[in-house]
Amino acid sequence: MSSVVLGAVLSAACFAQDKNLHIYLAYGQSNMSGQATVTDQDRVKDPRFLVLRAAKHSGQTVGEFYPAAPPMGHSQSKAGIVDFFGRKMVKELPDSIKIAVANVAIGGQSIDLFDKDRNASYVQNAKNKGDTWWIQYLDEYGGDLHKRVVEMGKIAKQKGVIKGFLFHQGEADYQMKDWPQRVKKVYDQFIEELELDPEKTPILIGELAPTGDLGWRNDAVKEAADLIPNGHLISAQGCPALKEASYTLHFTREGYQTFGERYADKMLEILKSQEPAPDTSKKDTSKVDTLKTDSTSRDTTAKDSTDAIRNLPRLQITETQSPKLYFDAREQTLFVRFKKNGVEHRYRVSGRER
Repeated sequence: MSSVVLGAVLSAACFAQDKNLHIYLAYGQSNMSGQATVTDQDRVKDPRFLVLRAAKHSGQTVGEFYPAAPPMGHSQSKAGIVDFFGRKMVKELPDSIKIAVANVAIGGQSIDLFDKDRNASYVQNAKNKGDTWWIQYLDEYGGDLHKRVVEMGKIAKQKGVIKGFLFHQGEADYQMKDWPQRVKKVYDQFIEELELDPEKTPILIGELAPTGDLGWRNDAVKEAADLIPNGHLISAQGCPALKEASYTLHFTREGYQTFGERYADKMLEILKSQEPAPDTSKKDTSKVDTLKTDSTSRDTTAKDSTDAIRNLPRLQITETQSPKLYFDAREQTLFVRFKKNGVEHRYRVSGRER
């Protein structure tokens, strides 16, 4: 763990956990880092929407929380899924809830870059081939994406509650037959290392742009979501893709907004399902029992109570004291007793007043 991140972890440990701070760990490639042009609207900050800074840039400290605004991932990230996800979440959730996202994503890279068993060899192979344009962003994340996600997760657990993972990746691995299994393996690694309950920690997996060059790979995306018991597929149908000079892989700004809000809609649905069921076992004490057995009564039976109710005349009781059934030991008789306007009345079960 780097000294900067270690300091952030130790600092976080000094503060009590805030159960109302919901934190999401996002990872993937270019569509997760965000490719839409940033507008003035994107720079408007909401005090309830935060970024847990995962990359070193902008003069901000890795491992600290800041009001969210692009770039949410590395220094060249633009607006994307997590921006619109976070804004929709704070809009829909109670004011007491804050949302934070830690975004670890680099364009054009394989799922293997997030696998703790494969990432070192993946980076070395890229350097051997001279494919190094993205290494500057890797360095912003401390040189190890898997490790950085885990570091952010540990801080998230100390400061708030990890509510789930946001994932979008796969374009770089379009020829990888076992990609769904590798996606599951990485998720399982994060769950284990962060000691999370998989039943309470969903992963939301977004489709590739359906109208883009790799929309045909969405069967594999669905397979990945189906392999993970708490995996959820986020549809990209109707989310426009941006036609660029050499490819059509990224979403338009409108596409990112629709897509990010769908991630939020699914997460809101999951949160709703996690709410405890209402307790129906408690009796409604607001209803006054029509008859209660007096503490001095003896040898009363269910039949006695039924007869008493059947034979009791209609009474306009203006006080709150309800009729009570009791057995008079001296007279060996069952009575109904109540108080009306300060005067005590009693009736035999035959209905005659005494």
